[in-house]
Amino acid sequence: MNRGLLLTMSLLALVAAGCVDRGAQERAKKTQQMLSDPTKSVLVMTARTQPIDETMEITGQVTTTQDSQVGAKQSGRLVGVYVRDGDRVAAGQLLAAQDATSANAQLSSAYAGLTSARSALSQAKSNAAIGPSKSSAAVAAAEAQLRSAKSSLAKAKAGGRAEEREQADWNVRSAKSNMETARRDLDRTQALYAQGAVPRQRLDQAQTTYDSALTAYNGALQQQLMVQTGARPEDLSIAQEAVHSAEENLRTARAQKSLDVLYGDQVQSAQAAVTSAQAQVNMARQLVEDTQMRAPFAGKISGKPAQLGVTAVPGQTVVRVVGGQGAYMEGQVPESSISKIKLGSQVDVVIEGAGNLRVRGSVAAIDPLGQEVGRLFKLRVQLGGSLEGVMPGMFARASVHMRTISDALVVPVSALAKRGEDDVVFIADGATAKSVKVTLGIRHQDVVQVEGLQAGQSVIVQGQEALVDGSPIKVEKSKTTAVVIWPSPALGG
Repeated sequence: MNRGLLLTMSLLALVAAGCVDRGAQERAKKTQQMLSDPTKSVLVMTARTQPIDETMEITGQVTTTQDSQVGAKQSGRLVGVYVRDGDRVAAGQLLAAQDATSANAQLSSAYAGLTSARSALSQAKSNAAIGPSKSSAAVAAAEAQLRSAKSSLAKAKAGGRAEEREQADWNVRSAKSNMETARRDLDRTQALYAQGAVPRQRLDQAQTTYDSALTAYNGALQQQLMVQTGARPEDLSIAQEAVHSAEENLRTARAQKSLDVLYGDQVQSAQAAVTSAQAQVNMARQLVEDTQMRAPFAGKISGKPAQLGVTAVPGQTVVRVVGGQGAYMEGQVPESSISKIKLGSQVDVVIEGAGNLRVRGSVAAIDPLGQEVGRLFKLRVQLGGSLEGVMPGMFARASVHMRTISDALVVPVSALAKRGEDDVVFIADGATAKSVKVTLGIRHQDVVQVEGLQAGQSVIVQGQEALVDGSPIKVEKSKTTAVVIWPSPALGG
C-alpha cells in the first residue's frame, strides 16, 4: 500500500462517518506531509578520542589454597572429636585428639634423662673450675716434700757441724748436772724417808725426777755421739728412700696436672649428653602434640569428621578445614589472547553465588602448558577485598584487563550498521547522511574502537537503521552530544 492510497482511505473514512473533525483533518494533513517527505530525523554524537580498555571476559569457579585435610600423624584411638560439619573454627583451634597415655610416659622418661644429664654437666663444670687449682696445689706440696727430703739426706751425709757439736756438748753437761742434782736430792729424800721425816709420795717424786734426768742425760750422750760420728748407714738409707718417695709423688702430681685439659673434654661430653637428652624431650613432646589435631587456619569444617573411638592411622583424614583466605578464581584463556595477559594484570570479578559480589583481583599465575583440546590456558586470579560469603566452588565471571589505548577513537556500539560484509557508520554531512566503512577494534561495554573516522565528526547514533549513503536527514540539535567514555568503575568498593 503506497502513501497516496493510505491518505485517500483516511479521507473516505471521514466522509463516510458523516462528520467533520477539524483535528483529525490536521493530523491527516501532517501525516501526508511526513509520508511524502523522505527526510529522516536523527540523533548524532561527536566522535572523540578517549582512553579505552581492552578486556577479556572469562568464566570459572572460586577455589582456595586453604583447603586442608587434617589427619593423624601416628596411630592412636580418637578420644575426642570437638567439631561438626559446617562449624567455624579459628586458627590453632583443637579439632580432635588421640589417646596420649604412651606419649606422656615417654615425655616423663625423657625429662628424667634430661635432669640427670644436666646434673652431670653441673658436676663436670664444677670439676673444671676447681680441679686445676687442686692439682696445682698438689704439685706445689710434692715439690716442697722433695726439697725437705733432699735437705734431710744432705744433712745426714754431711754429719754435724761445729756449732751442732758444741751444742751437743753443752746439752750433755747440762743433762749431767741435772742428773747429779736429781741423784743427790734422791739420796737425801731416801735418808729422810728412812727416818720417817717425809712421806712415801715425796720419795716417789724424787725417784721420778732422777729417772727423767738420767734419761735426758743418756739422750744427750747419744745425740753427742751421733753428731761426733755422723749418720748411721740405715739412717742414710731411710733418708735416701724419703727422697725417692718425694720424687715419685712429684711425678704423680705433675702427671695429674697434665690431665687438667680433660676437664674441658668432660664438660663438652656432658654438654653433648644434655643436648641429646633435650632432643629426646623435644621428640617426646612432639609425640604428645601430634596426638592433638588443630586447625591450620581459620575456616569452616567441610564434611563429617571421623567418628569418636576409631583408631586413626597416619595419612587418614580426620577433619577437613576449608579457609576463606587465599581465595582465587580459575578460568581459561584461548591461545590467541594469552600473550596479551601479564602477571599482575587487573581483573574485575563478579561472584554470582555470593549475591553478585564484585571484587577486584589480579593475575597471579598463567599455566605454561595449554590444553590440547581448544588450545586453552588456565589463568589463576588472586581475589582481593572482603570475601564474606564467598565459598570454594562458586561460579564467577571476570573481566581481565589486557591493555589500555589512551587515544582510541570510539563510537557507541548502537551506531554500527551492517551493509553487506562491511561494518559502517553514518555521519551527518550537512543535511545528508554519509556512509563510512570502519574497521572495528577494541569493544568495551557499550562503545567500540573504530578506524576510518576522524575525531570531531558527527556520528549518527539513532535513526540510522533505514539510511543509505546520501539519505536526507534532519539532525535534532537539542539532542546532539559527545561520546564520553568513563573509566571502568572499581569493583568491590
